[in-house]
Formats: sequence, structure tokens, C-alpha cells
Amino acid sequence: MKIKVLLLLFLVAAPTLSSAKSANIWASIPFIRGADLCQYNQAYSQTRSEYMHDMTSMASELMGAGAKGKEALEMLVAFDALYDKNLRLAMQYKYMDVTLENTLKSYLDSYYLSFPVRERKVRFKHMNDIRSIIRAVNNGQRVGNMPADSYSLVDYIAYGSYSLAPNCNGNIQVTITLVGSDGFTKNFQDLGKPSVVMSQIASRIFETFERTQFPSTINMNGRSITLLGTPNGSIGDTFDPRDAMRTCSYMGGRLPNSTELEMISAYGDWNGGVGIGQSVWAIAQGSSAMVYHPGLRNPSPVRSMHAVNTRNFKYYCVR
Repeated sequence: MKIKVLLLLFLVAAPTLSSAKSANIWASIPFIRGADLCQYNQAYSQTRSEYMHDMTSMASELMGAGAKGKEALEMLVAFDALYDKNLRLAMQYKYMDVTLENTLKSYLDSYYLSFPVRERKVRFKHMNDIRSIIRAVNNGQRVGNMPADSYSLVDYIAYGSYSLAPNCNGNIQVTITLVGSDGFTKNFQDLGKPSVVMSQIASRIFETFERTQFPSTINMNGRSITLLGTPNGSIGDTFDPRDAMRTCSYMGGRLPNSTELEMISAYGDWNGGVGIGQSVWAIAQGSSAMVYHPGLRNPSPVRSMHAVNTRNFKYYCVR
């Protein structure tokens, strides 16, 4: 019966979501090629004497395997030239900016498919007509020009930088910067193969704009409940639910009860709520501080703190 009532409340509730504001981002993301950290690391990872010692050791090994002195030298020169040739080919970075831009967008779309939200906040928006976009693509040019009133059309302009990573194993280091209309920036960075490096950056962008931020207000069956969070503006940790209850009182709020905790969890982390997950939560039951253990359903997940095998409890305050 309790579950039916909870589902009914969820269906009639109309949440007022409070997360980061919507972000319409210019669809064209220019990239700046940064320093070659691989080459820099190679140049300064050894002193000249260490480099000469390594070359001498390799020459000795080749001669020990039967090569004559001149042959060993020619082989070392050929190996060194081949390495430099491959490095030059890798450093051409042809169309790397296009790859990074489009994989960022596709990974972000995949997160929205995997984690549905009521209101999508991050979108990429072109500021030019479709004919100029197609013409630029056909000519192999970067799409779009930036009009003078750009910030009346989008919320952020994005640009990025990339460079070969210092580990010299094919990874690149990528940074994405979002510049808001107020001039402030948000920066996201990761390291990885060109085909997947934008996955983690897309994940962080998704979380930055979609995860519930406090305060968040949800209208539940004709009444509103405001999620206050904790004094530091996030989910809190406590060793004693009574301490959490006192903290909420200082904030002018209280701990949620079990029904409210479940209701708020039904909205999820991306729709103005907070998911219960596998954590044990501090809650209120009347005037008493209790805990909610999602793994102990029989007879009830509501327990005293001494009846569960943990002393680390999550909590947030409501009003």
C-alpha cells in the first residue's frame, strides 16, 4: 500500500528543478594545438651523457649479436630516422579538431540517452543558417561565423586545446573551456586516446549541468519541499544521525522522513532529487533520529543506528 501511495505522489508531483542553468553552447568548437609534451619530455628526460650512454649500449648489443661497427651505426641511424618519421606523421594532427569536436557531442548525446532527464540543459546550437553550414562542410571549412550578438543567441562559447601527452604512447591531453556571457569560465580536462578522450569530458559536462544542486524545490502533492543540502552545499556525511538532525536545525530545516527520502529518490540525481543508491541515510522519524538502510527491507529499512553494520551515514536537510 505504501508503494502505491508513493507512486501516486510521484505521478501528481510537478517538480521545480534546481540545477545549473541551461547551457546553449555554440556548435562550433575551435581547438588550439598546444605544446608537444611528448617531445618535450623526451628532450629533457635525459642528459646528453645519459643519451650517449644509451646509444653506446645499443651499439654494443648489436655488435654482440654479430653486426660490425659500421652496420650497427647504420642500423641505429635507420631506427632513429624511422621513429622521427612516425612522430612527424603523428604530429600533423590532420582533422584532429574535427574528431574531438564531434566525439564530444556524440558522447554527450549518449549520456542523455543513458540517463534521461526531464529538461535537457546542455545543447549545441548553430548561429548561422543551414545553407552556410552545408557550404562550409562541403568546402572542408569550420562551420559558422560568430555574429556580434552571439551571447543573445547562446549561453557559452567553447574552445579547446590539445597536445601529445608526455607518456608518448599515443594519448593526447585535451582541455575544453566554456566562456559564459558573464566572462567567467568552466574548464574540463582529460587524457586518453583521441577516439575516447572526450568521453570523460562529456561526462563531467553532463554532471556539472544536470546533477541536482541545492537548494532544489519539488512540489509534492500540492505542497513544496525544498532540499537544502548541508552547510557546504552538498550531500553530507555523519557518524551519528543525531548530529545531522542538529545541523539541519541550525540551517532552519530538518532531516527528511522515510517517505520523503523515497519520494525525492524517485526523481533521481538528474531531475531535482537525490538518489538513495546503496548508501545508508540519516532520517527523521517523529522527533527521533534514525537511519534508512536500502539493503535491509525486512521488516523495514528504517532502523536505529545501532541496528546497522556501518557508522558512516549520508544526509541532507529539507524544509
